[in-house]
Amino acid sequence: MFATAGNLSVRSEQKHSYWITASGKHKGELKNNDFVEIDISSQTLLSSTDGNKPSAETSIHHSIYNHLPNAGSVLHVHTLESNLLNFQLTPEEGYRLIPIPPVEMIKAFGIWTERPNLQMAVFYNYGEVKKIAETISLFLDKHPDYPLPFVLVEEHGPTVWGKTITEANRHLEAVAFLFQVMAHQK
Repeated sequence: MFATAGNLSVRSEQKHSYWITASGKHKGELKNNDFVEIDISSQTLLSSTDGNKPSAETSIHHSIYNHLPNAGSVLHVHTLESNLLNFQLTPEEGYRLIPIPPVEMIKAFGIWTERPNLQMAVFYNYGEVKKIAETISLFLDKHPDYPLPFVLVEEHGPTVWGKTITEANRHLEAVAFLFQVMAHQK
């Protein structure tokens, strides 16, 4: 992760809240007090130190935790390739399902089907992050069996999740590779 770009979170052991990186923190220098605790049901701040505020993209993490009870960690990053991928989405459509190439790396998502026909959810990059989060929530309501552990905000970055931090990180590495392939195909 570059400088302050992106945000990381993990669901609490009690499952009713999650810890997310505070706004503006350099991700290569994080300490325990660089995280704030957010309640999942009320979306309120439960714990913060040193006057830290939640990440500007907390609402995206909240959408994932609220809709996917098995998500134990959510990671959002801004990679070069994810910033270059443009599918000409419009604000009116909000999101679109885009085919992804059946590269070997998708096995990192637990998908072992030979040459699967998969589509990733790509969201319009609204200027207001809460609008992106609302659109992700609508998508997850409409597609409860979405098979991939990530979504992409167009010309911005992916949000991945997993049962654990380790699993979410594996998904992130696979997504980064997938986007490199897709960027080279354009």
